[in-house]
Amino acid sequence: MTMLSIIVCTYNRGEILKECLEAVIRFYSTSYPMELIVVDNNSTDDSDKIVSELRQANPWIKYVFEEEQGLSHARNTGYKTAIYDWVLYLDDDALIHKSFFERAQYLIEKTDYQCVGGLYLPWYKYGKPPWFRDSFASNLKSYTSLSILKSHEYASGGVLLIKKKLLHEHGGFDAGFGMKGSEVAYGEEDDFQRRMRGIGIQIAYDPSLIIYHLVPEYKMKASWFLKSSYKMGRTFLQTLGYPNNKLTGFLSLIIGVFQCLLRFVICFPRLFKKNYHKENFIIDILKKPLKWFGAFMASWE
Repeated sequence: MTMLSIIVCTYNRGEILKECLEAVIRFYSTSYPMELIVVDNNSTDDSDKIVSELRQANPWIKYVFEEEQGLSHARNTGYKTAIYDWVLYLDDDALIHKSFFERAQYLIEKTDYQCVGGLYLPWYKYGKPPWFRDSFASNLKSYTSLSILKSHEYASGGVLLIKKKLLHEHGGFDAGFGMKGSEVAYGEEDDFQRRMRGIGIQIAYDPSLIIYHLVPEYKMKASWFLKSSYKMGRTFLQTLGYPNNKLTGFLSLIIGVFQCLLRFVICFPRLFKKNYHKENFIIDILKKPLKWFGAFMASWE
């Protein structure tokens, strides 16, 4: 029988959190036991009051305050609080599709996968610049149905269904990785999935488990993509299991420089084509190299 704990970790995003929770409430499935756990990661806004108001009519919502700053800490608190055998992590700035819970039930009851990532599509609450591509805000892959991801592919932590015993038995998410308050950082999701693959657990991807992920205004700037890629690079060698030393750092620098030069040659002619903007040019040239430059800097620091 399906029994599901939805875990939403949040930090100072009360207004958007409310929309996220209201969507979960709207499509709440009464066909199986379910709980919604909101882990407040030391917010200073009115997130606690928003959750309290929603709980009055929805007693299956739980509120937990996690003082230790960091998304990994919040996610670990979430699964330790959960009472059911399956947990589903959902970003606090996401709206679920109307068939979300029916699909989750199918994955739990009709498949043997213990870790399944879903599909996120862009939610343009604040409009969309002409240069912005939908692919910038989506993890849409070539798979058209439930599939096993390849070893270099990872499921998104923003919509991730996991058998709770995996988290308990293997220590959950490494608190050395991931966001900490407003500090941009990554890696906790990839690190966990790499460890699962190391013990023979297959990571699946289901394009029918859908959320709509907010694209805030600050993420609709070329500078965000460059910053995000650089920050991702600072941990990605470690999350893949490679040593973070000066040799790997030097190799990362060489790869980054080579990529930058190659992409400039490839992308420069596109500037003379219609609907190709300077923002696209900057992102196309620098996004991937900056990931390697981030790895280089991390190895030396």
